[in-house]
Amino acid sequence: MLRVARALAIAYVAAALMLVALQRRILFPAPPPRAPAAGTVLEGRSAAGRRVVALWSPRAQSPSEAITVAYLHGNGMQLADCAELAPALNAEGWNVLSVEYPGYGPLAADAPSEEAIVDVADGAMALLRTRLAVPPARTVLLGQSLGTGVATALAARGAAARVVLMSPFRSVPAVAAAMLPWLPVRFLVRDRFDSEALAPSVTVPVRVIHGTADEVIPFSHGAHLATVFPRGELVRIEGGHHNDLWDAHLHETLIALRGFVSRDP
Repeated sequence: MLRVARALAIAYVAAALMLVALQRRILFPAPPPRAPAAGTVLEGRSAAGRRVVALWSPRAQSPSEAITVAYLHGNGMQLADCAELAPALNAEGWNVLSVEYPGYGPLAADAPSEEAIVDVADGAMALLRTRLAVPPARTVLLGQSLGTGVATALAARGAAARVVLMSPFRSVPAVAAAMLPWLPVRFLVRDRFDSEALAPSVTVPVRVIHGTADEVIPFSHGAHLATVFPRGELVRIEGGHHNDLWDAHLHETLIALRGFVSRDP
């Protein structure tokens, strides 16, 4: 019995150590880099000196007068995927600024982490202000999946007039704890993206869009977050999964965006 207990203890510690060692590889599974086929690539430096890369996709007419949607992608995407989404948002009359993350696309050589991603995204917001003269009052943050944690962090810094969170999670530890209840993941996770903790400090309107059949981040995460933001509201996408809101449920998603993005603060 003692030998079995010792073996179980060793296996438990090994699993915990493996989670610590591999968690960023799991959380940031960047696809093979490819260049976007359309849009203007903007580059700069963040406050911490990190390289910043963003993709500017303006609407065809009067770009300076349109709302700009700052898109913060999920962990399995990159700027090339954002360029493919931009036309649908341009068709609604909005400019699009897509933000790249360290470890992804043209920033593939840089190390990803919560601190690095938020810093670079904040640098992209600075580019939006200084190079494109778009103020926070004309900016809407649109975060998807991992990007919802980034969008919430930027919103807490006053980066936009409104925020849309698609398929959001309460925090990375909350998701990990549900997947690995037998490990003390709340103490082991380094990149926390704790939107639930930041939510009370976000004073602008927040619309949460979440599929009821999301198999990666349960719908309950989005439903709960919508109650924690002071000006939060929830839009249910019936039958929506984690990765099909832009295709199988494009019509419902665009309706949810139309009713919010151009709304007065």
